Amino acid sequence: MKIAVFGGIRYIDKFEELFNSTAKILFFIDNSRQLHKKMIGGKRIYSPYDFPKHEIDYVVIFIYEFKAVSQELIDLGMDAASIINFNDITLDLSSYKNVFNLDMADRMRLMLKIDFMDRKISQLENAQCYFEQNYVYEAADIFRRGKVSLPRICSVAETCEKIITDRCSISRYGDGEFEIILGHAKDIYQSDNEDLANRLKNILLSNLEKHIVALADDYGSMEGIRKENKDVIRKYMTPEKRGQHYALLDMSKEYFNAYISRPYVIYPHNETEQARKRFDNLKRIWNKQNVLFIEGNKTQMGVGNDLFCNAETIQRIIAPNENAYDVYNEIYQAALEYGRNKLILIALGPTATVLAYDLAKAGYWALDIGHLDLEYEWFLKGEGYSYIPHKYNNEMLGDTNIISIADEDYMRSIICRVLV
Repeated sequence: MKIAVFGGIRYIDKFEELFNSTAKILFFIDNSRQLHKKMIGGKRIYSPYDFPKHEIDYVVIFIYEFKAVSQELIDLGMDAASIINFNDITLDLSSYKNVFNLDMADRMRLMLKIDFMDRKISQLENAQCYFEQNYVYEAADIFRRGKVSLPRICSVAETCEKIITDRCSISRYGDGEFEIILGHAKDIYQSDNEDLANRLKNILLSNLEKHIVALADDYGSMEGIRKENKDVIRKYMTPEKRGQHYALLDMSKEYFNAYISRPYVIYPHNETEQARKRFDNLKRIWNKQNVLFIEGNKTQMGVGNDLFCNAETIQRIIAPNENAYDVYNEIYQAALEYGRNKLILIALGPTATVLAYDLAKAGYWALDIGHLDLEYEWFLKGEGYSYIPHKYNNEMLGDTNIISIADEDYMRSIICRVLV
């Protein structure tokens, strides 16, 4: 019996006792990029995207919250009957006597459950700590006592109206853009680049006609945002980090709201009607417009959904998904050539922030829309953050590799490629 083990590497010393003598571990699978192609216990560690499926009879998943991982393997072509979710309480272990030593399997499942509960308790304790640390700023925003300084940020609705009414371009800033300015780039999609950092820093303070600067509204009460997202923001927004942001901002300037590109996933996922209204409001921007997408080579905005179905026409410039700023001049020149008299929608990480500004300066209408198309896919799926096989996502572990799909409309819409 040939098997692969997904996760659970830290329990490797238990495997000899856990698995039946007839079961042989051929290799491990893990979503962590840092582990890929490394060896442990004489066995190779594969990504879920490239392991040799034909060599094994089963994949045993040791991750406690297994459902998303199991579905990911199925989406990648693994037969569901060949997947053993070890922590599934409905799993009849006696059906796998040729794989496990049953007494040890029962004990190990209990041990994994205890480990999981301990981690959950630790996460709750940390979340409470972050809440208490950050609450003074949230309270100040709610009660407007004026004792704490907060950036001036318009609502999402006001931001949308500004774009439509004045045909304004928009550059958005989230933690990724700030971390590049501070020299701590999230290198999964953009490495540190001094020129990019300086451009981002300067645009934050700009006051260009027909162009607005938007911030993620993370500094005050975060009203309406789901608790899980608030916890992540609180963990990030330490007093030190808040001070670093404030030092880069013009606290007298009116900023707009970067969460215009987050109509769904940061809000309670069961509030589907409110999310639909936010998407419908945004669709007014490109209604009957000739649209030019500038996107990564694995982004595929609008493919498989109707988010942009009301646009008059759609054309695309394809750029690198990662480190796009390395070929910034080529992207900019292509945008100038193909973007005249079009609405330009850019999904290209922090490069989009700069590009939207430069195009606005040149007299074009350009919007940095970030993960808006992924947000719509998640909304249609109705599961919050989830795996979309044919679309690149730099925010979820393991979702930067995609399964290519044949789409003739997508291929016909490509008018230029700017790749490294």
